[in-house]
Amino acid sequence: MVTERSPSWPSKQEVSLQIPNLEHQIVTSSVYHYKSCRASVLTMSTSSGRGWSYMQEKQGFTWDQYLIANKAVAASVSYFKQAHVPLVNEFSKDMKLEAYDPRNNTSSCIATVIDMQGPRLRLRLDGSDDKNDFWRLVDSEDLHPVGYCEKHQGMLQPPLGFRMNSSSWPGFLQKTLNGALLAPVHCFRKLDNSSGKLEPNKPCKNEFQVGQKLEAVDRKNPALICPATIGAISDDLLHITFDGWRGAFDYWCRYDSRDIFPVGWCEKSGHPLQSPGIKGKKGLV
Repeated sequence: MVTERSPSWPSKQEVSLQIPNLEHQIVTSSVYHYKSCRASVLTMSTSSGRGWSYMQEKQGFTWDQYLIANKAVAASVSYFKQAHVPLVNEFSKDMKLEAYDPRNNTSSCIATVIDMQGPRLRLRLDGSDDKNDFWRLVDSEDLHPVGYCEKHQGMLQPPLGFRMNSSSWPGFLQKTLNGALLAPVHCFRKLDNSSGKLEPNKPCKNEFQVGQKLEAVDRKNPALICPATIGAISDDLLHITFDGWRGAFDYWCRYDSRDIFPVGWCEKSGHPLQSPGIKGKKGLV
C-alpha cells in the first residue's frame, strides 16, 4: 500500500528541480546587489554634480586634479582667518593648560591634551568626560598656560556639568595639577602680526563667492577636515557644503571662522584630509 506523501514535503525529483532555480535566484540577486553597491562606490559625485572616479580615489586625493575635474576655483588664502604659514605644534599629549569652556566661554578651566592632528589639539576639560571633548588650533586665543587666569586676577572654574559636588572643586583642582605635565609658555607663541595677538588678523570683509572650494571641519565629527564648497552666502555667513554628501553635514558659519581653511592647508600643516564621500555609502549624493 502506498502512503500518500504530505504536500509539505517535496519529492527528490522536485527538490532536484527546485534547487537550481533557487540558486539562480540567489546568485542573480547577489550579482545585482553587488553591481548596485559597486556602482555607488565607483562614482562618487561632488556637490557640483560631476563624478569623482574610483581610480582617482584609490590613487589618493589631490586638489589639483579635483579642481580641474570639477572646473572649480579655490577660495583665496587671504579670505580666511588662518595663519599664512604652517603652524608649529609644540604641545604633547597629556599636557595641561587653561582653556575657555566652549559651552560657557566666560569660564576658564583646566584642560588636558587628549589627542593631536597637525596643529590641532583635542582637549578635555578636567572634571568633564569624553562626550564634551573639543578641538582648537594651537594659535587659538582660547588657550593659555596654567597660571594665566590667576595672573590676570581671574579664577579657574569647574567645567559645565562638573561630575563632582561643586564644593569639592578646590580639592579636585589641587589634585589634578599636583605633579601634572604643564604646557610650557613657548607652546603659546604669538604670531608676528600688527595686533600682537595669538590668532591671525581677521579679514576686513567677506570676499567668498558661491561655488569656491575650501577645506572645512566636519562639526558632527570634528576630528575630520574635508573638501567643501561655499553653497550660499548671507552677509557675513557662509553655508558650508561637503563634497559628495547630502545636506546632513552642512552648516552655516561666519566668514572668519577658524573651522574653515584654504585649499592645501591640511597638506601643508600635516593634518589628514578626508577624500570626498568616503564617510560611508549612506548619505552619498
